[in-house]
Amino acid sequence: MRSRTIGVSVLTTTALFGLTTACAPVGGSKAADIGRAARAAASASAGAPPAPAAKGKGTGMLADLSGAEILSQSHEAMRKVESTRVVAKMHEEGSPLEFDLTLDKKGSCKGAVRYDGMGKVDLIKSAELIHFKGDADYWRATAAKEHAPKRQADAMVTMLADRWLKMPVSDAKASAMRHMCDLDKLTDGRGRPNPLARKGETVTIDGKQAMAVITAAKNGTETDYIATQGTPYVLKSTVSGDETGEVLFSAFGAPVDTALPEGADVLDLSKLGDGGPAETV
Repeated sequence: MRSRTIGVSVLTTTALFGLTTACAPVGGSKAADIGRAARAAASASAGAPPAPAAKGKGTGMLADLSGAEILSQSHEAMRKVESTRVVAKMHEEGSPLEFDLTLDKKGSCKGAVRYDGMGKVDLIKSAELIHFKGDADYWRATAAKEHAPKRQADAMVTMLADRWLKMPVSDAKASAMRHMCDLDKLTDGRGRPNPLARKGETVTIDGKQAMAVITAAKNGTETDYIATQGTPYVLKSTVSGDETGEVLFSAFGAPVDTALPEGADVLDLSKLGDGGPAETV
């Protein structure tokens, strides 16, 4: 005899909504828009971005350009990126949120999202399928949002924790996640750089020299660190002031591996039926 249960499809919808609401990128001007996303989502928090590893005067091909000109070149470079890794630290409704995603213009992405007090979700998206895997803390928090009794929450964790769930990209429940893996929305610039943008110091980020370019932001400043050698990619974008956020960009042009780990335990959500769960926990 079945006990009163929560449908897998309902729980999965809740989980997907929480995942994509927290870290879906918003449109804007180049990589600094992740900073804007962080600023928009962040609650006021203390602290400033970590100090750069090295400092010096402006060098390289950007030395003779204005801040606005540097940003213009970086906008164009980021718009043409075919793939990149994005590592972000920000706040969502006052709570720390971190994600580490590698994504490309084909819509593929792979990585993980970590929530303060809500565990971790691993994500793999290819052109046809989305796989995601939440740990025990994540599924227990999802059950709590649905006000599930402890017995149901325990059963849910037992059945779903650290298990890959699969659904087709065409599934309506996956629509928000498709946008989260949209590299064009992350890097395609809109509008012209702020003419008041000001050059800062040259610093070292992940072994590469980068020119800091500072612009005004609501209740603070945004700083983009642009590579001074080779293509002028944004290597780092931060927001400081009343609200904070930090994003690192790397692995430009690297392919996105969307293969599941060998021997992965996968639950196919498309086989659970529509209009109600055909299988429950």
